[in-house]
Amino acid sequence: MFRKRLASRGMLLGISLASLVSLRSLAQTHSGFPVDIVAGPGPHPVMADGRLRLLYELHLTNYAPLRIELTGIDVPGDGAGSLASYRGEALDKVVIPVEKLSRAESPSGIGTRVIGEGHTVVIFMDLTLEPGARPPAELHHRFAFSAARENRPTIEATLDGPVVAVVRQPTPLLRAPLRGSYWVALNALGSEDHRRSMNAVDGKVRIAQRFAIDWMRLGPDGRLFHGDMKSNANFYDYGAEVLAVADGRISDLKDGLTKNVGSTERSSRDITLDNVVGNYVILDLGQGRFALYAHLQPGSLKIKLGDTVKTGQVLALLGNSGNSDAPHLHFQLMDANSPIGAEGIPYEFEGFTQLGSVDDEAAVLDAGQPWRPKTQATPVVHRREFPFDNAVVTFP
Repeated sequence: MFRKRLASRGMLLGISLASLVSLRSLAQTHSGFPVDIVAGPGPHPVMADGRLRLLYELHLTNYAPLRIELTGIDVPGDGAGSLASYRGEALDKVVIPVEKLSRAESPSGIGTRVIGEGHTVVIFMDLTLEPGARPPAELHHRFAFSAARENRPTIEATLDGPVVAVVRQPTPLLRAPLRGSYWVALNALGSEDHRRSMNAVDGKVRIAQRFAIDWMRLGPDGRLFHGDMKSNANFYDYGAEVLAVADGRISDLKDGLTKNVGSTERSSRDITLDNVVGNYVILDLGQGRFALYAHLQPGSLKIKLGDTVKTGQVLALLGNSGNSDAPHLHFQLMDANSPIGAEGIPYEFEGFTQLGSVDDEAAVLDAGQPWRPKTQATPVVHRREFPFDNAVVTFP
């Protein structure tokens, strides 16, 4: 009996890659192509600039004894067309090996379409629907692969990937966490720095910062700071009041961590799981939603654990603590009472006015140069939307 079991196992292991792929011709509903594709949390539609966006991730592992090239991904629509199609350079931008995501520096840059033997990649999907379009109930995926073999024909295969359910709950609607003009939404919607920041906590990898924003403020001279950038007081946002985005309860906080000195390099900071977000406040909004305010000034918290707060109430002052390279407010919404051990969820602000953007000028701002809106730019009022990356906005 044991011999029969071993023999059966041996038969399975002896099937070649080409034979596994050919199983598709015998049973059209199955494929033996040796990859594992798993979906992360389903996308929660969020409105940005008048269009719905769907951001989510797919995890793909190569179980073949050779390298596999991912040549295409299609997301079919309801009709003959598709919601999205990735080929060539578009694939290179969204398929990122996990070893790149685990590096200490910002996980940005170009990925790869070639997946090594036994390697895993994360595919960062970002779908933009047409104006007025309703989100689908679920998303389907079709993958195209190519596997080159030495002195043997190259294998081409297609595979229908996971069906991903789209979240149907209304997107949380929040007030702004700050007040006033010329706030810059750095590392915002879909940015690499936040969205690709995957952290393993208690044996599970999550993306708590999926929809995080780093808020910094421009001064009357159009600069982020004046004078010596090593002084916190020279940054125009330092000490700004941080506000409750909704009614809620203070469910967690940390205070007493020392502040960084102005602009600093990552190498000068000793970062751990306990101090990465610096001094912080978590506001429980109910319905499994938690708002994080990070990098606050030590000693500036104006609430205590368990307090009930009202929308617009001052919680603390903007600072420069933890893994922060300059004074700013890191704000995010998440599904658990943990800065890192949670999944980031989207939200929309009740209203803001967009004055322009600093898309091509972020490095100029870092160097202390001024930003000026383009002469043809007209301020645009946005309601119930998420700010675009690098947008310059005014809050009510």
